[in-house]
Amino acid sequence: MSGFSESDHPRDSDGKFTDKGGRAAAGGQIAASNGYFYKGGQFLPSTDAKPGKWKVGKKWVTTGKELIAPGEFGVQPTPFSRSIFEMVRQITLWDDDRTKLRFREGTRDYQGNPVTENSTFRPGVKGVLGKEEVSYKAMIDAYNSGQRWFDVDPEASTLTKKG
Repeated sequence: MSGFSESDHPRDSDGKFTDKGGRAAAGGQIAASNGYFYKGGQFLPSTDAKPGKWKVGKKWVTTGKELIAPGEFGVQPTPFSRSIFEMVRQITLWDDDRTKLRFREGTRDYQGNPVTENSTFRPGVKGVLGKEEVSYKAMIDAYNSGQRWFDVDPEASTLTKKG
């Protein structure tokens, strides 16, 4: 199985998993994974994400995997993180030693208009655009300096707590 390691999921003498995330102790407890308080009996999280579910527009947003480099996938740090590589790969080329991205000259948008490295765009999540405009140059520079994720601040989001 991909992403599953037996050493990360210990079993008891009967062969059952012992790390189910578990439930909060009677009276409640603070989860070690994310530092938030959970009432007694609530399931404890296994990630550092905030409690609750995020909704953008009418669509639920969860974390998933995105391409962060050629052939390399990474799990989003937050539901609103976007892979920089995914956003710029169509308008970039690798330099000669394949360590850095550079802008592809002669790039055009879907209407045939020229795109420059100073052209801006608004990254979004689930079809909802973020509030911030960024330039392709800024994204390429961030990627070349080691950053792999860009956090989108969507115009419409709701935190919905189950309870």
